[in-house]
Amino acid sequence: MTQLSLPRISLAAAILGVGLILSAALTAQSASANDISPPPRLAEPSRYLTNTEAVVVDGTLAQFRAFWAENPVTDFLKPTGRIPRIANVTVLEGVWGQPGSLRRVDFEDGGYTHERVLTNSDTEFTYQIWDISTASGRAINHIYGTFGFEELEGSQIRITWNYNIKPRIFLARGPIRRYLEDDFAPFMETGLSDWAAAFEVR
Repeated sequence: MTQLSLPRISLAAAILGVGLILSAALTAQSASANDISPPPRLAEPSRYLTNTEAVVVDGTLAQFRAFWAENPVTDFLKPTGRIPRIANVTVLEGVWGQPGSLRRVDFEDGGYTHERVLTNSDTEFTYQIWDISTASGRAINHIYGTFGFEELEGSQIRITWNYNIKPRIFLARGPIRRYLEDDFAPFMETGLSDWAAAFEVR
């Protein structure tokens, strides 16, 4: 009996150990919103799970960028089942929109994220999100987001929003894919559509 029980105990201990490691990886976050951890390194494109939304609006690129300066997309984002409402946005470093600027986004559920601008040109805006303390963000290492702006014929602009999520661990890819499809895709689509509609009736 002793020889048979030892492997069972070892197996149980191994399973428990793996579970504790995964639990620690999925729940590791900054101690508070005032603690800013170093931003993770951006990953190879294949390491991300991606959702893309696009909309075409009437107007020039210069007109839209001027509108964006006064009406950020965060003003048009609506909560979903697992994405809480934005409660406050605080710029921590620099002037938001300039490369290197940093801000904290606080949510109504008490969670927060840190965001930094990577690049900002006439045709592209890129940013990174990390320290994601919301319940749905615990399996996320970081997010790499891009807005692309393309001028079309007839004084129109195509706005393309890419949202790229890097899982904290490989086993989180399935749940994050469902999160992208069920929550973030409609979150992005509605926010982008409302943003575009507000621009056209400005």
